[in-house]
Amino acid sequence: MRHTFLAAVAGAALLVGCGIGAPQYPEFGQTSYRIEGRTASANDGAATPMVLYREGAKMRVEATLPTYGAATIVYDESTNAAYVLNATAPVAPTAVQPSATPTQPAPTTPAQPAATTPPTQPTTTAPTAPAQPQATGVAVRIDNADAPQPLETAWMALGPDNARSVGNCEIAGEAGHEWTPREAPAPGVERTACITEDGIVLRVRENERVLWEATSLQRGDQDDTLFGVPAGYQLIDPQAAAQAVGENMEQLDSVTGAPATPQQAPAPRG
Repeated sequence: MRHTFLAAVAGAALLVGCGIGAPQYPEFGQTSYRIEGRTASANDGAATPMVLYREGAKMRVEATLPTYGAATIVYDESTNAAYVLNATAPVAPTAVQPSATPTQPAPTTPAQPAATTPPTQPTTTAPTAPAQPQATGVAVRIDNADAPQPLETAWMALGPDNARSVGNCEIAGEAGHEWTPREAPAPGVERTACITEDGIVLRVRENERVLWEATSLQRGDQDDTLFGVPAGYQLIDPQAAAQAVGENMEQLDSVTGAPATPQQAPAPRG
């Protein structure tokens, strides 16, 4: 009996080692979701909060980033268009004050007794409701390489042939499997990720350090307005802006007569 049990365990281990009975590798990019969690600080400080929205090729990141600080970035993989959104405080409109224009009662004459009809009540103009303030700001275009990549990008590129499952996991009430590359990304580095079956990365660890861990997850379609540049925002392309400044400086130099290149002053005669 004991030998039969050991043989069954050995057989199951062999099947898993061959990939038979092992969990299926996740399907990425098919689920829309909003996920909230915390990421490790670049300088080993306290973890910082981050919120991610995914809808097909579109992504929105609200996080504290090393390059931009607290920032909101919208990104569309299909067009490689990424913008950092910087909102400015909306200007509250001045409320229209109500105006009162009382009507004076008609004067009485000595031959008549005191007015027998009550004086006309003052008439007032109804106040006008103030317009709602509109959010304004700037949207700075950034290169695709500078945009944060989706959490699942590296694991999707790895593929099932280059990853193996090392157990089950549960993060933020969501079940998943721990995956690790078959070959370490660097000597002495072990990276694992807890990923749901529908391709949502719940946690990423490198050795004992947690790089990302989810605290809440909501699946479902996301509002398209989350991924675009809000109305009222000014679009800024840094490269185009730098080129425009250079052209304006050249035009200014031509108007003022400034030489294109500085000329050397003649040496004084001895």
